[in-house]
Amino acid sequence: MFIKLILFCIGAIIGSFLNAVIYRLPRRESLLFPGSHCPQCGEKIRWFDNIPILSFFLLGRKCRHCKLPIPVRYPIVEILSAVLFVIIYHVYGFNYEFFFYTTLSVLLLTVTFTDLEKGKIPNSVILLGVVLGLLMSLIFWPVRPPSWTGWPLNFTNSLIAFLVGGGIMIFWAAAGKLLFKKESLGAGDIKLVAMAGIFLGLQNTLLALFLSFLTATIAGISMILLKKARMDSRLPFAPFLASGALISLVYGNQICTWYFNIIR
Repeated sequence: MFIKLILFCIGAIIGSFLNAVIYRLPRRESLLFPGSHCPQCGEKIRWFDNIPILSFFLLGRKCRHCKLPIPVRYPIVEILSAVLFVIIYHVYGFNYEFFFYTTLSVLLLTVTFTDLEKGKIPNSVILLGVVLGLLMSLIFWPVRPPSWTGWPLNFTNSLIAFLVGGGIMIFWAAAGKLLFKKESLGAGDIKLVAMAGIFLGLQNTLLALFLSFLTATIAGISMILLKKARMDSRLPFAPFLASGALISLVYGNQICTWYFNIIR
């Protein structure tokens, strides 16, 4: 329990930094300078107003200086980051797998909320993920293999998943454009799947794609029925891709074992 508490706090601190990345990166601002400041009034945020998760509520969800609302995205990212650190530790323990998969979760959180706010996925984050993923797959391989195949997640598997995941998305984007006469997937979505594939391996990449398309379809139909969107509306796809990747990361073995038991 003590280790989980420490990891929760570390995850929240990293989530606080991710908030700065999510805000500054699309605006081409430095990630380090100036220090933490209110994006509304520009006033410097003191350390006691910058405690992850807690400060948002202690300040009454408002900036101490200008009294304008603090976006709810800040505590959400911090909580999600903290919870993911604990979940990954619970599933994989504190070893090389922990560092491998928390790296992926941090990257996914960044691109998800950047896509939600700005409608684009930063190439710099994708490139960082590709470089880190390939390096870590070389250093840490083989990562624990999925029980339903026995094929370990090593450099070869990562590279195949990178190519196959990206290839499937390119095919889907081309098919969508041909059928609907418009762009159905952005280039950022294609690159995101390819990058995530390096960390997930081929098996879980395929599962993540299935889950992301399934949840995106359900969400799209629900929003149309509730008149929150039209048939020609475009949903940010990164949140669904990230959700599918994280679900496959944590529950991939259980889902696939359950499925194969059914079809036998």
